[in-house]
Amino acid sequence: MYKPLTYEVSGNKSATQLLVFLHGWPDTLEVWNKIIPPLEQNHYILNISYPNYSPKEKSPWGISLEETVYRIKATIEEVNETKRTLILIGHDWGAFYAYYIDYHFPGFAAEIITLDVGAFVPILNPFFTIFLFCYQFILITAFLIGGAIGKFITKMVIKFFMYRPFWINKVDASWNYPYYQLWKKLASNKLRVMPNYRPNANVVFVSGDKKPFKIYNKEWAKLLKENPRNELHNEKFIHWIQLEMPEFLISLIQRRSNLLLTQYKK
Repeated sequence: MYKPLTYEVSGNKSATQLLVFLHGWPDTLEVWNKIIPPLEQNHYILNISYPNYSPKEKSPWGISLEETVYRIKATIEEVNETKRTLILIGHDWGAFYAYYIDYHFPGFAAEIITLDVGAFVPILNPFFTIFLFCYQFILITAFLIGGAIGKFITKMVIKFFMYRPFWINKVDASWNYPYYQLWKKLASNKLRVMPNYRPNANVVFVSGDKKPFKIYNKEWAKLLKENPRNELHNEKFIHWIQLEMPEFLISLIQRRSNLLLTQYKK
């Protein structure tokens, strides 16, 4: 049995849909502050965090990718006692976790809305590959060093991305463990994490266009087009759509929620 993660619930407990928000790095539950309140009247809402990101649970080495998704599932099952229709909304690492849940538990979620990180990334793009490796290697190094030095390095990487969340002083090198766990798994599994993944749930994928590369590849876009219920959006934001384009995201979630309640039920 896996214990639930740290979470917050809000909204209409009588609603027939449960919206599950999964944040990424280097964020906290607060990254959804502009998104959740307008959705609370018609939805029950679960906002999940992870060890170290939440002060309620500390884990020196973090938790594995598998444990993360099993504990996300356990958290959802604890809250979703009336078996509401499940919509996962994931950003950054949260997007990866949404895919990973769909991969391990087909049919668990009716829909996943993922933000700026595709299930397949353009590893053949030399610039992107070098960039990806460098910043993740730096974050893993900061994680392994820990303490004040690790925290300082982590904050420098965040500032490099020109990101200034109001929780910046809460950021810690221990938050970097997903990168450590990812490369640990890649090293032991021949650089494969979700082999032969094909989405089981409907997928709405939103990518930011205001950066020099996209965090998905043509194969991912092609796969999404195979299901007419999927959507692919390229919008004018950098990475944090919750903060850059909150109105768009709120409207998108509401529209897809209504589709599940009406057209997709037929």
